[in-house]
Amino acid sequence: MSAKSEQTSLVFANIKSRMHQAISQLKHITNVESVTPVTGRFDVVIKLRTNDPEKAFNAIEKIREIDDVTATQTGLSLQHVSSPHEGEREQPIAFALMKVKGTISEILHKLKSFPNFLEAHVIPGEFDIVAAFRGHNPKEVLETSVDKIGSINGITASETLIAWNPTTSESRQ
Repeated sequence: MSAKSEQTSLVFANIKSRMHQAISQLKHITNVESVTPVTGRFDVVIKLRTNDPEKAFNAIEKIREIDDVTATQTGLSLQHVSSPHEGEREQPIAFALMKVKGTISEILHKLKSFPNFLEAHVIPGEFDIVAAFRGHNPKEVLETSVDKIGSINGITASETLIAWNPTTSESRQ
C-alpha cells in the first residue's frame, strides 16, 4: 500500500434539492475525487483525494458553501485496505458503514475476502469502518457481500447506502 493510495477522506452529505446541480458543483471542488448519489440517510458520498487535515478542511468548507448541501459528516481515513483489483477503479455500487467492537484488522481482513469488495477505510466518528463494494447491480452486491457483514464477529451495527447513479468527477452530468 502506498501512502498515495491511502490519502482519502469521505464526506457523507445531504442535499435538499437540485441534486444534479449540487453534484456538478461538488465535482469542481479541488480534491474531490468522486461524488456518488446514494439511498439511505445520506444523499451523496464524496471521496476526497486527501486526508491531510488542512486540505480536507478546505474541501469540506467549499462543500458546505453549496446552497443545496444541508449537512455533512466527514471521515478522515486512518487506515485503508483495498481489493487486489484496485487498478480497475470501478465506481462503488454500495457503501457499508459499520460500528465495531473488537479487532479492526481482523474485520478488515474478512471484508477484503468478500467477492465484490472494493476498499475499506477506518474512520473516526459515529462509524468505525466504511467499506465500498462494486458489482453488476445492487441485488448482486447485497447478496454476495453486504448481507454477509452481519456474520463477521465484532461488527455491532451496520448501515448500507446503495448507489443509484454513480457519478465520478471525470464523467459528464
